[in-house]
Amino acid sequence: MNNSDRKKYITPIMLVLILVLAGAVSGEDAVQTPVSEMGRLTLEDCIEIATGENFSLALKREALIRSSATRLGAWSQLMPNASLRLSWSHSGDDTYNITGAGLTSGSDYYSAGFSVSQPLFAGGNNLLNLKSSTLGGKISETEVRRENAELIFNVKQAFYTVIGAGQTEENMLQALERTRDQWVFVAQRDSLDLADPTEVSQMKVTLAETELACLQARNSRRNSVEALLMLLSFPLGDSLTLVEETEEFIRPLPLDSYISSGLESSPLILSSKFSRENSELDRMSSWSGYLPSVNASYSYNWSGNDFPGSFSTIDDEANWNVGVSASWTLFAGTSRISSQRSTASGIRNAEISLKQARQLVESSIRGAYRRMEESSARIDLAEARLQDANLSVTLFGEKYRLGDSTLLELLQAELALRKAEAEKVSAIFDYRTALAELERWSGLKTE
Repeated sequence: MNNSDRKKYITPIMLVLILVLAGAVSGEDAVQTPVSEMGRLTLEDCIEIATGENFSLALKREALIRSSATRLGAWSQLMPNASLRLSWSHSGDDTYNITGAGLTSGSDYYSAGFSVSQPLFAGGNNLLNLKSSTLGGKISETEVRRENAELIFNVKQAFYTVIGAGQTEENMLQALERTRDQWVFVAQRDSLDLADPTEVSQMKVTLAETELACLQARNSRRNSVEALLMLLSFPLGDSLTLVEETEEFIRPLPLDSYISSGLESSPLILSSKFSRENSELDRMSSWSGYLPSVNASYSYNWSGNDFPGSFSTIDDEANWNVGVSASWTLFAGTSRISSQRSTASGIRNAEISLKQARQLVESSIRGAYRRMEESSARIDLAEARLQDANLSVTLFGEKYRLGDSTLLELLQAELALRKAEAEKVSAIFDYRTALAELERWSGLKTE
């Protein structure tokens, strides 16, 4: 092969290698990209990240994998067991052995064997164990769904907390700016001996309180960001830029729709149902102790002092046997009675747990629905109060500058504005959280 032919083949290979390495490097960078470099995150982005990276949910998924492995192992109780045995030994002196060919002697000794056994009847335990492992898989699956629903609710709650804390911080910064403007005006009046001494002291206290409130709002926002970062399984030192999607306050579904969906599909209720079925299987298994077990077996063995030259030689000298064995426990003390009573109590306990789960789901749905209704009314009230408070601050601010009102009236109007702003933020947060809780317990997504 000449140089031109080599280049003809080598060049495409090098290009492929370069592309593969570039893809590996870019994939590694994508995995290691911190959240601070991901840009602006929406609520759906946060949910997608959390459900893919959260540690608690990952543990539940591993439990589901283990339950699948347990179910796979339960199938082995219905299958035969087979084994093959081969051995060789050598001794310094001739030894005598009784084999299928009779009495033989030699310094070498060979043996081989094959055996298989099959349980024919085990009192139903093998089938019950298979059904129990299947139910265990369903329970693990519902636990994953339950953890996923709880995680989504927690992410929504944390997301809304960050949004609300950011709005509160912004409101406090605006309040601080207004307070500083008021302080400048009072200081000017004081320099002209027009201000009352109490006005100066009142403004100093108000300014210090506002600065403290701004610091508390900033720390509250940072704490809420860190709580969200923990749910996303990211380092606490990262920063987040959240996008609050513009959404209208939608009209919820009727209460009965949430309740019927929750009682039918709630992971908590489904898990309780599967646990009750598992308890019933345990009770059936306790009765299997009164039934016999039957096994079939087959074995094929050969031994000799000379290595066999062909399979026909082994077959002539080998021995085999087929058998069926049965065992039946006639008396085992009080253990079987104890097992029956224990499993019966387990069924009653599972039924009570199912009733409790139904009650908890319905109660949680009803409570969340009422909180949503109240929060909706609070939003309307907060907006009305906020408009009134803004008007009062503007009005008393102008009056104070003209000398038609006192500083105390202006500060009271400012305090009313802060309360109205805080109430609106709180009402919106409570409304969104109540709606998220309804979706968590019922499984219905309100569109």
